[in-house]
Amino acid sequence: MKAVFINHCHPEVTHVCGLRAGRLAATMAARGHSIVLVTGPGPDGEDEIEVHDLADRLAAHDWKQPLRLACPPLNARMAVRAREGELAGGLRHAVIAWSYLTMGGMFPDWQGGVAPYLPVLANSFRPDVVWGTFGNTDTWKLCQHLARLADCPWVGDFKDNWQAFVPFGFRHLMARRLGNARAMTVLSAVHCDQADRLFPHIAKAVLYSGVDAIAGTTARKREGGLELLLTGSIYDDATLARLAAAISSWTHRRGHGETVLRYAGNDAKRVRQAAERAGVRLHLEGYLPQARLHALQASVSANIYVHDPRCLLHHKALELIAAGRPVIAFPGETDEVIGLAREAGTMLFACADAGAVGHALDVVADDPPPVVDAGARASFTWEARAAVLEHVLTGAISSGAAA
Repeated sequence: MKAVFINHCHPEVTHVCGLRAGRLAATMAARGHSIVLVTGPGPDGEDEIEVHDLADRLAAHDWKQPLRLACPPLNARMAVRAREGELAGGLRHAVIAWSYLTMGGMFPDWQGGVAPYLPVLANSFRPDVVWGTFGNTDTWKLCQHLARLADCPWVGDFKDNWQAFVPFGFRHLMARRLGNARAMTVLSAVHCDQADRLFPHIAKAVLYSGVDAIAGTTARKREGGLELLLTGSIYDDATLARLAAAISSWTHRRGHGETVLRYAGNDAKRVRQAAERAGVRLHLEGYLPQARLHALQASVSANIYVHDPRCLLHHKALELIAAGRPVIAFPGETDEVIGLAREAGTMLFACADAGAVGHALDVVADDPPPVVDAGARASFTWEARAAVLEHVLTGAISSGAAA
């Protein structure tokens, strides 16, 4: 098939928002499909193509890999200032309302940057289907626009919490405006429940995110203590403080002074402050490339992450289950994720309080689980996930263009 994928975040940005679309685009190309990945700008301006050069680039491209089309935003100063909280309350609310009512979202600068490329994609590439991720409604409006120009269906990817990302007064309005998608992929069963309430007439398929490869799981030996890895966003400093205190309490109770907490992510300052206050030995890894991150996750005594219920499902939860080492989710986790861990054979502790964290660390230290079979985790790869997306897009194509 020929497909255009649209996602606001470029695959090379240091944030998980660019990962899903980028990996699925690459994997679908490896499966023999011609994929154009439309995104916002990359961190160093790479993948930008002038509108007048796009047709030639499409004709000359080697479709063994996706064609990345990074579109710099056009000026929409008031919307940007409203997003960043630079406007006074009344004016900010007015700009938000104007942006949703007239532009269909809070990123008219993103829409304006992409719009000139859409006629070229429709006429020169002639996609069979358009697939776009909801991180904002603007992306879905762009999908809708391109689908109309190309007379093809579009499929929405419901990967974020609509309730958290769309203001209260516009949730159902935007759902009605964007309700002509031919099908929908959803990040989890919880996302599916939310999407069903907003888009009851659209068929949906759960499409979990994946990992690049399934690594062997061999914990490095550390005399007298554990090596723990905290991954990803922190969300709430009070929750982080409780987690650090629980690790510190366990370390002192057990006399495991050599236990070290590593942190991989963008919240290093917050983690450092929490660790210093709690007296936890800390090593900051920074934001690691995926290959290095996955190797580290597969080698530590246990992986830890902060659970935020507003995320509905954390990508890092899937990464850590696939890594095969014991996982501690604090403060808790959904039944869906617990079930996914059970199916993969990964030990997951959904810890609601410090006592539960201490018990989990006792188990990891005294009775570590056996190595998890890699075959049991094979369904977590991007290749397995892309097969689901391929099925959904093929079905959308066979059913015809959206109304």
